[in-house]
Amino acid sequence: MSLKSNLQALAEKHLPFAFCLLRTFKPILTIQQFTLVTRFTDVQEVLSRPDVFGVTYAEKMGIVTGGSNFFLGMDNTTTYTRDVSNMRIIIRREDIDAIIVPMVTRLAQEAIAPHSGTLDVVKHVCGAVPARFVKEYMGIPGPSEAEIIDWTTYLFQYLFFPGNPKEVDDTAIAYAAKLRPYLDGLIAVRKAQPDSKDDIIARCLALQRSGAPGMTDVDIRNNLIGIIIGAIPTTSKAAALVIDYLLDHPELLAAAQISARQNDIAAIRQYVLEALRFNTFGAGVFRVANADYILASGACRARKIKKGTQVLALTQSAMLDGRQLSSPKEFRLDRPLYHYMHFGYGMHTCFGQYINLAQIPLIVSAILKLPNLKRSGKTQYRGPFPTSLPVEFGS
Repeated sequence: MSLKSNLQALAEKHLPFAFCLLRTFKPILTIQQFTLVTRFTDVQEVLSRPDVFGVTYAEKMGIVTGGSNFFLGMDNTTTYTRDVSNMRIIIRREDIDAIIVPMVTRLAQEAIAPHSGTLDVVKHVCGAVPARFVKEYMGIPGPSEAEIIDWTTYLFQYLFFPGNPKEVDDTAIAYAAKLRPYLDGLIAVRKAQPDSKDDIIARCLALQRSGAPGMTDVDIRNNLIGIIIGAIPTTSKAAALVIDYLLDHPELLAAAQISARQNDIAAIRQYVLEALRFNTFGAGVFRVANADYILASGACRARKIKKGTQVLALTQSAMLDGRQLSSPKEFRLDRPLYHYMHFGYGMHTCFGQYINLAQIPLIVSAILKLPNLKRSGKTQYRGPFPTSLPVEFGS
């Protein structure tokens, strides 16, 4: 296992205690060519300097796409701006209330409806709903629901988690070799047989016909790869982690269920954000220093980070930093949105954060509405992703 993966594994195994020690005694810790950044303001400084601290995913993304890149793996370039702008024209904020909220509400209800008394939160709901959302909203059903979930989950792990077992990376690369021709074929069929659907593929092709730059078939395919990789496993894991946390805290679970039954999605969103602060999706994000840089300049903790250094900006540690958050160990529903970095920060803030801020609470709320909800087994994982969370419910 590499030093890079060991550092992340150490951080994730002993998160709160390790973060507290680091924030207090070594808030910017450099070991060989790796630097851990733990305090709120320093993490945000790293993530808001994209020209200094670049993303580290380009090589793997080239492998996934077969030689190209997509904007998740790009630094602050004109191509990045072009591609993000194109996809923001296509995936619109106004869709959230008009399309996404009613769609996800229905999909979550449909996922739960066949089950009586027992349910696997991950298999039956948290994985199924985002996959079906990608099918309906984006127009990408996958060869099957199970395959599109499997493909995107392995590819996310390959791209964003370091130090994977060889078989995980090999499987992801093999899945990428299946995903590319699948999407190529889907795009070709939709071009050859235009229809009246208003999904993301249809909008991509409409923008292509308008002559917009950066919208060739391959460009469309690569951007769709990046978006579905970020759409299915992340939503599934985040929703499962929230339910997992609430099940371990009965008083919070009971209060959250009241909010769910009152259809108070704003309150459920706060439960989601706060639960993920403790039961985190990931400890942080990696960057690489493209130039020498003094982090926290002028402060006693200031450190020079040399060009080429790998930097792990520990977003979860930042969200436990009492210098910025009052009573950081308490579960509170009154924290402002800017205290959370679940979706990153700065230029590479998650492209789908506003969709996720709607979709995850809706999935969680649908599960919380189940009467007498309780855990019937431990949460199971494959690598960093939950695969099973059995629950019981009933009147």
